[in-house]
Amino acid sequence: METQYVVTVDQLVEGLFVRLDRKIGSGFAKRQSFKIAGTDDIEAIRRAGITQVVCILEKSDRMPLPSPDAAQQVPPADSPDAPTAEQERTPVSAELLGLRRETVERNRERRRAYQHCERRYEKTMSSVVTILRRASARSGEAAAEAAQVVGALVDTFLDQRDTVLTLMGAKPSEETRNYHALNVTVLALMVGKDLGLRPEAMQALGLGALFHDIGKGRMPMHVVSGKSGTSMNAAIARYRKEHPVLGARLVDDFANFPAAAVKVVLQHHESMDGSGYPEGLSGQSISPLARVVAVVNAFEHLINDREATPLTPHDALRSLYARQRNTLDQRILSLFIRNMGVYPPGTIVELSNGQQGMVISSTPAHAARPTVLMHHPMVPRAEALMVDLVIEKDLEITSTLRPEELSREVFAYLSPSAHINYYAETAQGAS
Repeated sequence: METQYVVTVDQLVEGLFVRLDRKIGSGFAKRQSFKIAGTDDIEAIRRAGITQVVCILEKSDRMPLPSPDAAQQVPPADSPDAPTAEQERTPVSAELLGLRRETVERNRERRRAYQHCERRYEKTMSSVVTILRRASARSGEAAAEAAQVVGALVDTFLDQRDTVLTLMGAKPSEETRNYHALNVTVLALMVGKDLGLRPEAMQALGLGALFHDIGKGRMPMHVVSGKSGTSMNAAIARYRKEHPVLGARLVDDFANFPAAAVKVVLQHHESMDGSGYPEGLSGQSISPLARVVAVVNAFEHLINDREATPLTPHDALRSLYARQRNTLDQRILSLFIRNMGVYPPGTIVELSNGQQGMVISSTPAHAARPTVLMHHPMVPRAEALMVDLVIEKDLEITSTLRPEELSREVFAYLSPSAHINYYAETAQGAS
């Protein structure tokens, strides 16, 4: 289906394909649908007394000019020149025409980049599934495969260009632990880059993050055998607290597995105030890399909590800062919040133009100005605008919303996922 925009004559530019409500010209030169070749074509349309035309996006070389006062130029609904219902499905409202041309013209480019990121994410996730399955079976191949996956992510984060943190969807068929492992890895490496870690430290951080929960598995029957009620719950809790030790033993047996990564697996549940486990370490006695994973692991559990109501990414950051400052490394927590921004990807927001949207990506360098997938009833979901607030300097985020606060129409349009996942690309490939 062609994407049709109703535009005024003042918005016409060379390269725009238009359809008029009647033919103009004379003799064999009469025409009704054509690509504007220059100012002569625009003047011919004006002389014919035509005030509005239909622009066909797929056949155009560029987008129409914005018109700030377009709302005043659109004729009343009962006027003969009023647009038809089909024409009104396209973005001609004042709040969209107020967007910069770059936002509209580059939307297809951003969508292609996002789809490329999705394909890379799916490929990486497939590898993670295989790696974790083989690691649980104590396969020596798991460590080598993990080193390749983590190495690719490290290269992304250590690239000289900005790194774009992007919201990804989840497939119901995948186990939650697979998404959790990759989420923690991506977010930990984001913090590691800001800490200025060297490549070998980044590699150890990524491997430790990927395998941090590898000690979790099927609970042996003897742990709960003969127990019931409170005693069973206590036995389960004790067993869960053993998973860092079990995981560290497992990865320590892998060939060439970094000692620093083993410490991450062993210490990622230790707390700065000494209240963590398995050894009750505190402060500087906890590995710096494990402290990074502790922060991002806590955040990931809050946004994808399976046992309680998950928090929005925005509320999760607030909760970390308000309630877990004593248990987490405050410097690392501050760096994490700065990199994620006030409105992390996955946050539902309302913009200063009255539109609602969902943050889909951000860069640590511009974390306060993310890219928002914007809802608009006259723009098809497949063509939804990805609005970069770094470019749209006049637009602001005025509030955040929970998914359940959205209307049914907006919820269906934005399609917020029940499970929030992240991936990273360099800015050139994702912006």
